[in-house]
Amino acid sequence: MNMVEFGAILIAAILGAVVILALFRRGNRTDQPGQMRPAASAQEGMIFLFCEDGLVDATPDAWALVGQYPKVRHELDAALAAIAPEFPNLHHMISDPAKTEFRLRSEADPTVFVDVQRNGNRLRLSVNGSERIGYQAAVQRFSSLAREAQTSLIEGIKASSPELIWQEDGAGNLLWANDAYTKMLRGHTQPSLFDVEKDAQNQRVAVTLDGELKARWYDVSAVSHADGSLCFASDVTEVVRADTARTEFVKTLGKTFAELSIGLAIFDRSRRLTMFNPALVDMTNLPVDFLSASPVIDTVLDRLREMRMMPEPKNYVSWREQFTAVETAARDGTYSKNWTLPDGQTYRVTGKPHPDGAFALLFEDISAEVSLTRRFRLDIETGQAVLDTLTDAIAVFSSTGTLVMSNRAYGDLWSSNTERTLEHRVLQSEMKTWQNHCIPSLMWSEMRDFFQQLGARKPWSDDALLDDGRQLRCHANPIAGGMTMVRFVVAKAKRPEMTKLTLPDPAILANKR
Repeated sequence: MNMVEFGAILIAAILGAVVILALFRRGNRTDQPGQMRPAASAQEGMIFLFCEDGLVDATPDAWALVGQYPKVRHELDAALAAIAPEFPNLHHMISDPAKTEFRLRSEADPTVFVDVQRNGNRLRLSVNGSERIGYQAAVQRFSSLAREAQTSLIEGIKASSPELIWQEDGAGNLLWANDAYTKMLRGHTQPSLFDVEKDAQNQRVAVTLDGELKARWYDVSAVSHADGSLCFASDVTEVVRADTARTEFVKTLGKTFAELSIGLAIFDRSRRLTMFNPALVDMTNLPVDFLSASPVIDTVLDRLREMRMMPEPKNYVSWREQFTAVETAARDGTYSKNWTLPDGQTYRVTGKPHPDGAFALLFEDISAEVSLTRRFRLDIETGQAVLDTLTDAIAVFSSTGTLVMSNRAYGDLWSSNTERTLEHRVLQSEMKTWQNHCIPSLMWSEMRDFFQQLGARKPWSDDALLDDGRQLRCHANPIAGGMTMVRFVVAKAKRPEMTKLTLPDPAILANKR
């Protein structure tokens, strides 16, 4: 068999199958007893096809009718419940297994009938007639349910809504109100709570009820319609009070900032100046209109440099990098430097971080403090220089026995380093050094008693003998603040012929050990 013959046979087989299928469909369209037909179109009536109790096919109206009974367990029961008013005996006749095919007419309208056809566990219901059975009943049921739902919703809103809801006629007379409005109206002498403008949107109104000292605030809105207006009011009392408190706080803060002697500049997260005080204007001489324009920090620092209100950099190329360093350190809270200006003023500039990326720069004029510190340092250096010119060894101790200052002669006499000013040196250790360089004597105990005396003291003096034989005159004088000045005067050098007598005596040294 070649390909041409095989193709001819295949085409003939396909044509035969098409003819047989067409005859089969034509035979199925005959209404024979015991046969099940598919659901017809919407023009042929309302048709249901059930398999056991489940709906497997139906016309659109039939589907919609069954859908009105969502709480019914089986779809067959839903369909029977929908058409039961027209066919009260239908459920009983369907329950009879012997009745496989019958027609039942409506008792109210004989032109309306239902055809029932059963085949095993399959059931076909076809409702026909001049009226679309069940449709009006469904519409009425729907309308009734909608009215019940609407009534229930309105009652729920009326009883449970925290907002005030009321309706007024065209003259402003109260027609209806929810429970919240009615409850509030009981504490008010006027016939209505609010004087609402027509089509008002978010109109803020204050209401003071009888017996209350503080007013309540409400945002009121109204929607106009043919019979009047439907109005709504939301309680915003806490919001208004919070805004009032915030405003008062800002005013207080502004007054506080205005009275500060420290210049304040606050920058937001976008690096723009958002707040400054008068002290900043006085200290930097920056124009108020310039600061009010919210410049960025680079512009502010650049203007300060132009006005010679910043220390000039050694390397101008790195000036912009210093701007970035100032900003970064201020955000981290680590920026604190003294700006020494060309005119002799000194500002301490400190960076303080704030929430949400904002930061502040504080300008404090410390010129007087720096001048005082310099003068105090100069006085100390001058006093030290004067003491160093004296030949007598001098040491000053505080009331607690701490060495405050000493001169160069003191260090030379007792072989101590007078430059160790940062070390904590006390009277006890110093007296031990004195005794180690002198011959033992009761004089040191008397000196210790003098230091330990309380109240007014008289100057004290006594003599000691150095280990090299030289005579040492010791003076202790009380001075201001409970401090004590000790002065050591070494006797003049002896004649050469007496040198041998002044050499250390081995016996004395042995006794000291």
